[in-house]
Amino acid sequence: MAATRAARPRPTPPLPEQPPARRLRAVGAVRRVPRLPFLLLTVGIIVAGVLGLVALNVSVNQQAFELARLARENRAAEQRYTLLQAEVDRLKAPARIVRVATRRGLVPAGRPRLATWPGSRPAGKDSPGAATSPAAPGAHQADDASAWAQDPFPIKPYLAQP
Repeated sequence: MAATRAARPRPTPPLPEQPPARRLRAVGAVRRVPRLPFLLLTVGIIVAGVLGLVALNVSVNQQAFELARLARENRAAEQRYTLLQAEVDRLKAPARIVRVATRRGLVPAGRPRLATWPGSRPAGKDSPGAATSPAAPGAHQADDASAWAQDPFPIKPYLAQP
């Protein structure tokens, strides 16, 4: 039964009737948009872009030349600094200082001596940090007062007065 259905041709539907021919009427002319302004705008944008790229390229190249010049100057300054530092090291060498000092007639200083204030204790009895001035806080004693005939701060009474 399925085989018989497939074998039978289908009937074709009838063609629809053609509607009567339409009447053609005149249409106004299509107004075309002028192409010249669009073309000029496009060309102007392209030219401005190319000029901008050229200006950017020139600026980058100028900066590259400036960087190269500054790098050369920096290397030269570093070399000069190294030479000057070597000269400073040579000049402050202790052996050279001794040679120049003896050539100019200077002699070694020897052992340093301590200067003491009048009325102070002889050196060696006090600790190295002891105060030697009678005006120093805690250093004034009754037997030291005779060593100072005058007041070490004569202006003090005038400052205290109004």
